[in-house]
Amino acid sequence: MVNGLARYDFSERLADILGESRRDLRFRVTLMVTGGLMLPGPRGRGSPPATPEYAAQLLIGTMAAPQQSQTVEAISCYAGLQPTVVAAGDNSPRVLFGPAVTAANAEQCATSSIRLEGLSFGEALAALLQLACAEETRPIVASELFGVWINRGCPVASLQFSSWWQGRRAVISHTYGLGPDAAPPAWLDPQRGGVVAPGLFHSVFLPVRKLIEIGLLTTLSDDRSNPMLNKLGHKVAAIAKMAKLAAKTPHGSRWEKLLSALTAVQAWSEQVDSQENRLREVTNFGSNPGELRMYSYVPERLPANAPLVVVLHGCTQSAASYNKGSGWSTVADRYGFALLLPQQNWNNNPLRCFNWFKPEDNEREKGEPLSIRQMVDRMVADHGLDRRRVYVTGTSSGGAMTTIMLATYPEVFAGGAVLAGVPYRTARGLQEGLESIFQGRSRSAREWGELVRAASPHQGSWPKLSVWHGDADTTVKPVNADEIIKQWTDLHGLDLQPTVQMTVDGYPRRVWQGPDGDELIESYTVTGMSHGAALDPGAEPHQCGTAAPFFNAVGISSTHRIADFWGLLAERPASAKEPAAAEQAGRSAASAAAAESIGGANRFSGGERVVNDENAADAGQGYASGPKDQRAATNRPFGLDVHGIISASLAAAGLLKAGRSRRTDSTAPLGIDVPGIISTALEAAGVLKGVGQRAGSAASAGSLKAAGWEGSGWELLLDDPRAFRGGSMLHGHASSGDRGALGARAQSISRQVKLGPQPELSYVRRLDLSAGVNDYTSASFRVLIDGQVVDEVTALGMVHQETEWLRQSAIDLSRFANRTVTLTLEVAACSNIYSTVHAKAWVDQITVHNAVDLAHC
Repeated sequence: MVNGLARYDFSERLADILGESRRDLRFRVTLMVTGGLMLPGPRGRGSPPATPEYAAQLLIGTMAAPQQSQTVEAISCYAGLQPTVVAAGDNSPRVLFGPAVTAANAEQCATSSIRLEGLSFGEALAALLQLACAEETRPIVASELFGVWINRGCPVASLQFSSWWQGRRAVISHTYGLGPDAAPPAWLDPQRGGVVAPGLFHSVFLPVRKLIEIGLLTTLSDDRSNPMLNKLGHKVAAIAKMAKLAAKTPHGSRWEKLLSALTAVQAWSEQVDSQENRLREVTNFGSNPGELRMYSYVPERLPANAPLVVVLHGCTQSAASYNKGSGWSTVADRYGFALLLPQQNWNNNPLRCFNWFKPEDNEREKGEPLSIRQMVDRMVADHGLDRRRVYVTGTSSGGAMTTIMLATYPEVFAGGAVLAGVPYRTARGLQEGLESIFQGRSRSAREWGELVRAASPHQGSWPKLSVWHGDADTTVKPVNADEIIKQWTDLHGLDLQPTVQMTVDGYPRRVWQGPDGDELIESYTVTGMSHGAALDPGAEPHQCGTAAPFFNAVGISSTHRIADFWGLLAERPASAKEPAAAEQAGRSAASAAAAESIGGANRFSGGERVVNDENAADAGQGYASGPKDQRAATNRPFGLDVHGIISASLAAAGLLKAGRSRRTDSTAPLGIDVPGIISTALEAAGVLKGVGQRAGSAASAGSLKAAGWEGSGWELLLDDPRAFRGGSMLHGHASSGDRGALGARAQSISRQVKLGPQPELSYVRRLDLSAGVNDYTSASFRVLIDGQVVDEVTALGMVHQETEWLRQSAIDLSRFANRTVTLTLEVAACSNIYSTVHAKAWVDQITVHNAVDLAHC
């Protein structure tokens, strides 16, 4: 036997995890023995092992039985519950988070790696405990399962899985109910003396965290041929080998976390692969020593001598899924160039990563680099492409392989782009590879450069390079981006200090120019972004791609910007004008420079307007992490940043360096902060009153109308200790199915806000959405701008409760920029029977960054 405890010890520990008394669990075990559900056994030494099957039975009895005496009947009934057939139209219970980010005909829910088809509820729960106990499959349970739900008032249970649904994050409920000939338990059957006791008939939820704790206490057989551990297929078995290997390294915990994330990436990738995609597979392209697969995309009416872009996917991704996420084929259609998308095979790497850390796959004329080179030759020959304009890009392991291709075949490529990658030759072997991604490996610029020079006999000019990395990346440490820049500045003979620094779409961009002014290297640091590629999904000319795991919708398109850096775009869009041109335009008139500084951060905390909130930093997570707030409030009356206007005017006159932060002695003339002195003097004279001062009177009035809000079903709770930081907050409530009212019922409040050029919305919330009546009841909370949903949580046939405050940060409102809009908060409920469905929301610290407030609040 491996892992876990004996039965007696297990029940003691289970009581602690569930918050029950140990005496209660002991009595339930006794009932299970006397009821014939399990054979008796001695306590202490010799006690039978606590197998996953035993643990599932005891767990069901504890969660489902309203009283101890009903334990055996609860187990008999609930363990035998059968999977519910999903009705036409796929009305499976689910909770959806955020507005859809894909087209209306987007893909359906991603397929889970955990397959429990044909199992009863008891068998499925035992299988999950078994998977949670096994080291190789535990990360998959942690990443895909949300929790276990049991309703004591109705013989219904569900397993809830985290997934994606039509481009939205979701929790999907796999429901179990009574079979055709099964009877409900006695306490729910009036013919057998059942008596309604509402106080006992509540639902019980077990989060995945606790289920894994319980699974770790169970005892698995040494016979690993059990079919449940093989249910996830060869890919999970391969991941298991990686997990075992990584567990022996100093980075075992971080590696396990990465494996959990990769299972979500793999699930989405498999979903894309199962659908039609735009790529065509090409065979017989050479000797293919790296045993890769070749996919291509060639737009219709491809012009003669068109460029070629080689696109390299990351771990557990495929050519098709990386293309869908990044949107490269969309840009290829717009601007007329061909795509080559090499794809790794599972049998080459257990995670389908490119083998960038293996010497046989990171040298010229060997392995995977040679295979990709052969694919390039085939593409050029088949489509008459321009050999002088071949480019390569990739993310994560694809980014690492990009540096390999640029180093080993620099004569082939005119440029490259590395997203969340590592320098060339940072590792020789898996151990050094883990050290490189998790902590980084530092060398001098000269040492890095020599590694590239030794990779090929190349004597000519080097490709230009674009480097992208999120500063919140915990998978590949951001220091790797700096090391890549050191390597390539040395190759180009450039200084480590950038020639130009600027901000593009709210993110820092650095540029290294050659002697003739050409941009040879650029670097984007995407603030607040985790691992993956930066995206700006949408239908606008500068937008492309699909938000998904490792594809982060952060308001800037790395795909579009990289293509522009390489010169592949026939015409620059208006939003991509050079900062130098904008600066020159600003210097032509002080008024234009002042206009650039108009904007601010208006925060509506319940009915109060809060300035300089220390909690306004981005605390969000998931696949759409945004930038940190770089436009902090500076007490701007009516949205005018007087200090900014003065600073811009002085900068236009050449008396102050532009683009500096407020009150920094080092950049002010003679070390004196002239704008700070002026604005402080104006404030002292009473000309500038802090926004917070105007807010106080509105909040003290205790009225939504005084705070600028209008509507019904919402109230302003003043001096409420339950508020996020005390004080006031907004509370909304809508219900359906009670007092004879059926159908959709919605309550909303609205206020007008004038937005600046780069508006963003943030707020904190707690929700109670109770829609677990049947598959057709729903409850929702929505935030709308001019009637368009910008954030949403919808529960369909499920209960969703947020017991802690959740911050939603950096919700992009750029499509409403420079407009007076209506901001609406809405709660809605819909019941189809006379059983109450409700939606409750508590909202605090509503913040609209870069807005000009029209009403006192």
